Amino acid sequence: MTRPPHSAPAATRVLVTDGEFKHTLGIVRDLADAGHEVHLLARSGRAPAAHSRSVHAWHAASAAGAAFDQRLLEVAARLAPVSVLPVGSASMAAADRLRDRWPDGVRIAIAPPAAFATANRKDATAAVARAAGVDTPRERVVASAAEARAALAEFGAPIVLKSSREEGVKALRYVRDPAQADAAFEQVRALSADAVLAQEYVRGPGWGFSGLWWHGRRVRAFMHRRVREWPPSGGTSAAADSVPRCEPLDRAGAAVLDALGWHGVAMVEFKGDPASRLVLMEVNAKFWGSHDVALAGGVRFPSDLVALLEGAVLPPQAPVEPVRFTWPLGGDLWHGLARPAALPRVLWDAVAPGVHHSGRLDDPLPHLYELAQWARSTPGALREAARLR
Repeated sequence: MTRPPHSAPAATRVLVTDGEFKHTLGIVRDLADAGHEVHLLARSGRAPAAHSRSVHAWHAASAAGAAFDQRLLEVAARLAPVSVLPVGSASMAAADRLRDRWPDGVRIAIAPPAAFATANRKDATAAVARAAGVDTPRERVVASAAEARAALAEFGAPIVLKSSREEGVKALRYVRDPAQADAAFEQVRALSADAVLAQEYVRGPGWGFSGLWWHGRRVRAFMHRRVREWPPSGGTSAAADSVPRCEPLDRAGAAVLDALGWHGVAMVEFKGDPASRLVLMEVNAKFWGSHDVALAGGVRFPSDLVALLEGAVLPPQAPVEPVRFTWPLGGDLWHGLARPAALPRVLWDAVAPGVHHSGRLDDPLPHLYELAQWARSTPGALREAARLR
């Protein structure tokens, strides 16, 4: 695919966080392809992206908390002038805490404090969406297993119990009958820093509207449909198709980000059928796990964001290409193991020449670390999928 040049000043340094995540590799590669000197924060040398030829240097950093905040500030100050791209939830939370502490020469895009706080609370996001005319699931905050059982009786089986805010871990369980309520509620409450939310289960595939907003104005947008998920009961994309055109999805996703007055990148997640009922699930107020499919479809969110941070004026967005992207080591093989009927298609998509993957012959080393990461994670991942059935 030919990548159009940006109308940007001379490329500078970029600091990307979370070298462990599957989509960080695509982010650093896109930035290097745009000519930037890419630096990476990672917890250890096991991080796949740390071994990419696209990374100039990687810097060790703890996972979260005050030590991470200090390390992020320290590395950014040493690299300045630099654009900072937080990837994970903990890194975005750190960027939020550090709003008034960034040294001179550090550029970062993050939504206004109130918008960012709203996007990280699922109940608050739903209220904003309803006011903007976007459909949301029936839901209520529950303080006990008895209240969860009452929600099950009201909404019908199954219901979803989840944290009311973004936790950075999968704080979610399904309840199909009252006997499951006690254990499910306690498990979610143990993982939640805030309230537990009971929500009706919405059937249908998952859909994503991804956007780059600049001071409340739409600059770039991309849509995708989940083909397979991990866990199969509902989770992150294991295989996804780009959606070049879908007016209901475009309208609903843009309405949410417009209502928030967004700044930076985000993905608005939906479930259902765009032709009948499309229901908001949540806002990912950061780079989202299925971001690779946007790059494959021709939308370069990382380098476009850095270009804006550097003062560029971006050209109009080119049409999105129809593509399928799969993550064999990022959930798709696990999906096939958990759902044997899907395994033939999973294996075919892993080798089919028309399907996109993160594997690159000119940058092979990260995939050895991805394979090791996959092997270490497989037993726990399959146990977690069994709990979420």
